[in-house]
Amino acid sequence: MHFLAHGTVTPEALAALQRHGHTVHNTLELSADTDAPAELLTQPRALLKLLVQHQWQLFTTDADLVHAIYEEQLEFPGGLIVLLLDDPAVLHDQAPAVERLFARYSRLTIRRLYTITPSRVKIRQLPGRP
Repeated sequence: MHFLAHGTVTPEALAALQRHGHTVHNTLELSADTDAPAELLTQPRALLKLLVQHQWQLFTTDADLVHAIYEEQLEFPGGLIVLLLDDPAVLHDQAPAVERLFARYSRLTIRRLYTITPSRVKIRQLPGRP
């Protein structure tokens, strides 16, 4: 899978995604495809539209973005989102969290939100039509 790294994702977490065979991209790669690159960071609808065009998934630490997707009931057909919620008291815990995700779920399912907390992985269906 191809993931867009969004938010404050550590290089160790990105390396962990790559160890599991995934490709990681950044928002600069998407900015050439839009007239307003700043929208990518503030407008969930614009971001999801470009992710669908590129067939990329979202790997983020921005809980506000995910809340906006649910509040606005935005569709992300064929996509999945991994939300990583850090424990600010523990440095460098993102890579072990990614490892925990793939130890539990070796194949991720589309139209799902995987939330990785310091203690567990939760799954939720993304909004929109099935």
